[in-house]
Amino acid sequence: MPRDFMNGLRLQKRCRLGKSAQANGYTGHWLGECKVMWKSCVTAMVAISVAATSTAGASSAPKRQALENLRGTELIEYAAAPYIQFRQDVDYVAGAIPADEGTMRSAHHRLASHDQRALAGAWVAYAGMIAADTPEFVSSIAALRRQMGDKGLNEKLINDPSMVRNLRGSQAAVDAILAFAANDAAKVNALGNAMISKAYSLQDSPWARRKLAQRGMERVDQAIAFAARRDWKTPAVKAKSQRGLKSPNLDHTNIWSVSWAGDKAKLGSNVRAGSIVTKALILGAHYTMDNATNDILAAHGTSARSERCFTSAKLNLDQCVAATRTPYEEAFCLGQHALNDMSSCIGWPAGVSAAGS
Repeated sequence: MPRDFMNGLRLQKRCRLGKSAQANGYTGHWLGECKVMWKSCVTAMVAISVAATSTAGASSAPKRQALENLRGTELIEYAAAPYIQFRQDVDYVAGAIPADEGTMRSAHHRLASHDQRALAGAWVAYAGMIAADTPEFVSSIAALRRQMGDKGLNEKLINDPSMVRNLRGSQAAVDAILAFAANDAAKVNALGNAMISKAYSLQDSPWARRKLAQRGMERVDQAIAFAARRDWKTPAVKAKSQRGLKSPNLDHTNIWSVSWAGDKAKLGSNVRAGSIVTKALILGAHYTMDNATNDILAAHGTSARSERCFTSAKLNLDQCVAATRTPYEEAFCLGQHALNDMSSCIGWPAGVSAAGS
């Protein structure tokens, strides 16, 4: 282990979450005092964390049918599944906010096991399925299909993909996508804040103040090993077909539902419904026509900004856990980076971000 990092662990006593933190605000105490220190004491291990993250990403992908054998609606559903798996883990942690070291370890392993690049693409694919579930958007695709035929419309989408933003029903789909982003971000952020509040209360619990047996990087490695052997299970959507057009029928499968997070969050003041939403509309059109291919997914099924955001959240989580010595400190890492940072990655197109991320 690099000497600078080991020195950082010893210096961490200055950053322990004491009772005085509550008066000044938990996040301010931790990030304000500790983040500067971490930039020097954790820099030496960044390469280790990046390598670890890459390993987890390569091995933790769901063991399903080979991607190259999929097309049409199945391909887009496959691409969207990692986002649904993240939702499943959010629900799991919400139902079992750590009350002992075992549930703390389980929460860490689950939240740390997601492939960040896959999550970035999964957001776009799931948003595309929302578009394909928006009646006004589907009606516009149906009208073009009658006018141009399947081949003509497919060629139009390939050669002029931005045309989807000008369809009569596109705004309804955009609104639905932004509402999903805001609502899901709010739900994940609320759980992150609850986890941080839990870290406060855990300071009064002997088990949570006790020094953990494993070093921080050992716990990061354990999470990577968990991801490698994880058995991913995602309920299938109950898609429907009408007049040759497909709809994912999302609200008929709870974990896939657009209503998973409720419908209360407001859009932020800096909505960015740009290229990432256009890509989602394109995938939505191809879902509706059941003709998505790997080339289409490669061209439109990702977002560089989202990839950077999700990857940064995971790197911050690994670094944070690596610098912890007690369960209550680890609870903060999960709340701030595994949940609040992730909520910002989910919500930024809707102008939503977690305070303090």
